[in-house]
Order: sequence, then structure tokens, then C-alpha cells
Amino acid sequence: MASNLKFFYIGDDEAYFKALQGEFKRHGKIQIDFKRIYEKSESKIQSLLTNIFSKKPDCVFIDFSKLTQDYLHLARLISRTPFEHDILLVGLVDFLSPPEVLRESIATGVKLNFIKGAETFDLVFSVTKLIAPQSVGEHGFANASLIEEYETGVLCKVGYVNNESLHIETDHQLSKGDRIIVNHFWLDKRIVPSKQIFVKEVASSNMFYQFKYNADIDFLFIDDFLPPEGMPDDVIKLKRLERDDLIIHHKKQLKRWIEENKGDSSEKKAKVLVVDYSFQFYQDQPRTDKYAYTIRCIPFFNDIVLELDRLRPQIIAYQIDKGENIKNTLDGLRKLVIVLATNFPDLKPYIIVFNTDDSSLELQATLSYPLTLTHSKELSPDLLIKMADVLQKRITKMTNSDKNLLPKVFIKKNHASSIAEILKPMTVIKLSETDMIIQTDTLLATGTNLHFTKPVEMFVNIQPVAKPSGKTPEYYGVIHSIGETDKKELRRCVQAIFFRDHDAKLAAENEEVAKLKELKQQEKIAIVEAAAKAAAEAAAEGGTVEKETEVK
Repeated sequence: MASNLKFFYIGDDEAYFKALQGEFKRHGKIQIDFKRIYEKSESKIQSLLTNIFSKKPDCVFIDFSKLTQDYLHLARLISRTPFEHDILLVGLVDFLSPPEVLRESIATGVKLNFIKGAETFDLVFSVTKLIAPQSVGEHGFANASLIEEYETGVLCKVGYVNNESLHIETDHQLSKGDRIIVNHFWLDKRIVPSKQIFVKEVASSNMFYQFKYNADIDFLFIDDFLPPEGMPDDVIKLKRLERDDLIIHHKKQLKRWIEENKGDSSEKKAKVLVVDYSFQFYQDQPRTDKYAYTIRCIPFFNDIVLELDRLRPQIIAYQIDKGENIKNTLDGLRKLVIVLATNFPDLKPYIIVFNTDDSSLELQATLSYPLTLTHSKELSPDLLIKMADVLQKRITKMTNSDKNLLPKVFIKKNHASSIAEILKPMTVIKLSETDMIIQTDTLLATGTNLHFTKPVEMFVNIQPVAKPSGKTPEYYGVIHSIGETDKKELRRCVQAIFFRDHDAKLAAENEEVAKLKELKQQEKIAIVEAAAKAAAEAAAEGGTVEKETEVK
């Protein structure tokens, strides 16, 4: 017998929590152990990650209505941490939450968002569809057929901007040399008027956020001038000169913006990777994003090459396990050093080993790795930060940046400019108020969230389609992050399409019946006219015979 699924609701809205419990019992066919958790201080909120890691819930609802930034930080930690099990992360907001919270939560790795209200069926249906699709049937709403192309956006995070380009992170796979369409902050400000951007470089290493890829993308600044047929050569030359002048003008504007915002640049040069099964950095400690370093915590190495490549840390803190849960051992440390020597000969991070009886010199000799330091006690965040402060000076000397590089502004994660959208056209062939079917040649990874602004403002989580209808690749989309007003508008839109098709079909059938009736009527008239004509002809022939007889 299968065990119950574990759901966590993290928030203080007990009434909504009870409503969720009731809705899952009424409409869901899955058995759930549902638990509510809430903390008020930032250190306690961050500590909830250890609870999630140890209890292994299948779904976590995070309520962003209160203490929004602290709970968004928790969502980031959950998205970045390699858990031993899969977690569906669901965000909740209320009607007073700023609209940008929905976008920011998607950018942190939240898969679905819902606005809290009396209507909870969509939440239950969508969560069940993603977590246990075999146990949910049809939603029962009108499902309209259409062929409509919409422009959609795939969210990405902007790491930094320079005079020529952006550095972004995204789950959407790009290729070097692509020309893509991007909505970005500097477009809205008319600093860079063109949405068109060139993909200069693509990589999957040295990541800051939870995404799979990063890319350096160059601004086009001004769209290409394509002369219409028949335009005189001198006019074409003039238009192209005007475009060149505009490019120079807008490059100066961007350079000015960078100069004005350099003071807000928030680069964290040193990157610290903490390998600790007990997550000491999350237990009653300040938020990890408030340190002067980029700090990432993992419970153990699942794929050493992948995890080192993602962060490329300058400092690795390694906690030797003793007791029940033994994941990080001296053998594991040896494997780490071998991988560093084999795959990352240029990286050379300091390795600080905690909870070991070996001295630094002894472990350096054992590992044949001179950049090893040891401490006999368990990992202490305060001690690690002090050691990182000392090592940072050496790291800075070793990694002096090239003075010839263009000046950069590193974007704070919660700044409006930190989110951009890669725009992609999608063809919707089925639409309800809850879900849709999409056709596109663009490869979409399962779980990708598409941002729609038409027919209404909403996000759509992409899943495999059960029964494709043709050769064009298709995806199933779960609609979420939609407000009550937009929900009503979407419902009207679906009904209009549904009844438009229904009425068109009915009109076509009525027209066919009318044509048949008219055809029958014409046939009757033709028969009557033919009979009358035959009778007239017969009568005319008879009269002629009689006259001829009389003459004779």
C-alpha cells in the first residue's frame, strides 16, 4: 500500500490552510499528510530548509503574503539545494501583494503561483496534475479549439550589464550566434530601444542562480534598416547613416546609466561552497545572501564535476561526518581533490576541513593538496567567515581582474532590472480557463514557465502532452499566476471561442439544411413547370389534329 504524500504549508494563514486541506479532500484522489509551519524571524525562516530536507515533503506551499523577501530567500534555497527527493514548490500571494512578486517567485524556481481567495479548485487540480497526474481526471470546464499565435516570455535573471551586453542565466537553451528577442529593463527606459539581441557566448558553468545555462548577449541597440523595394540609393544611404548615429547616441546613454549606477553594483567576488549534511549555515544564522561572499550549501556531492563546475568556488568548506548520517568522509575528500586535479587544474580552491583530528600539515600530505586547512571542531559559520576574510586577500591577489574589461554593474537580485524575458511565439490549439495545449518548434523543458500577456496576464507551466494531435511538437500547459479579474476575462474568452465555433457549426448546418430545402423546392418547381409544359405541348398538338380533320 502506497504511503501518503507529504505536503507542507509555510505561512500564518490558518484559515486558508484549512480551506486547502478541505479542497484536497473533496476533489483530490490522493492521500495527503498536510502540515502547517510558520516562523517570523529571518534566521528561523532560513532554518526551515533543514526541516524540509529531513522531512522530505513532496510539495511545499510558501506563502509570500508576509515577510516576502525572507520567504523568497527560502524559496531560492530550496530551488538551489540538491535534495534527495523531488519537491514541487508552490507560491501563494494575496490581493495586496505587489505584482512583481509573482515574477520574482517564478525566477527563484517556484513552479506554480496562486492568488489566495475563496476559489481553490484550480490550485488543487494543477498541483495534482503535476505531482500525481494519473490520479486526476478532466477539470470539466469548457475547452475551446483554436489556432492562435501568442507572444510568450521565458523569464531569465540578469547578472550584470556593461556598455555592450547583458549577462543572463536561464533554463532556455540558447546557441552561440542566435539572434533573439528580449524584453529587458533598458528597453522600457528607452536607453536601448531594440529588443533584438545577439547571443555571443553560452555556458553551463560559473552559475549564480539555480538555472541551467548562462549567456553573454549583445545589444543590437537599433533594429536593422530594411529598405523597401524601389527606394532610391541616396535615401537608403541616408537612413543607414541615421541608424548609425542613433546607435552611437544610445550607446552613450547606456554608458551614462552604467556610470550613474556603479555605486549600486553588488558583485560578490569570493564564492564559498559548503558541503555539510547538517546545514549549519542555515541553523539560526543570518540569511546567507547577506554575507559579503556568494555562499552555496549542499548536503553532499552527488556529481562532483557538475557541482564544482556550476559554482567554481574559491573556498570549499567540508564537514567530515561522524555518527548516524555518514555522507562526507575522508574518502569523499580524496575524490574531491582528484576531480580538482583532473578536471579543474586552474581552479585551486582552498579546502577547509571541519570535524577532523588531522592537522593541516597531515591532511595536506595525505591529500597531496597544499591548499588544505583543518579545524577539529564542527563547522561554525562565524569561524568559516573569519577564515574566508583572511583568505579573501590572497584570492584577490590571485584573481586580479583584467583592467581592459568593460565596466560592469552587477544587478541586485531584487532590482527591477534583474529580470528579463526571452520572447517566443507559441500557437495555442486548445484553451480552457485552467489549461491549454501548445504547438511550437521551440524545445521546451518540462517545468518551463511561459509568461503570457494575451489573451490575459498569466503564467503557464509546461508539461508533456498526453496525446499529440500531429507532427508539430505539442505541450500541455497548466495556467497559474492569474488574478480574479483576468480569470473572468479568460473565461469569457474561452466561452466566446467555444460558442463561436459552436454557432459557426450550427450556422453551417442550418445553411446546409436551407440549401437542401431550396434544392427540393427548385426540384418541385421544375417538375411542375415540366408537367405544365408537357400538357401545353400535348394540348397544342391535339388542337392542330382537330382543325386538320375539319378541313378534310
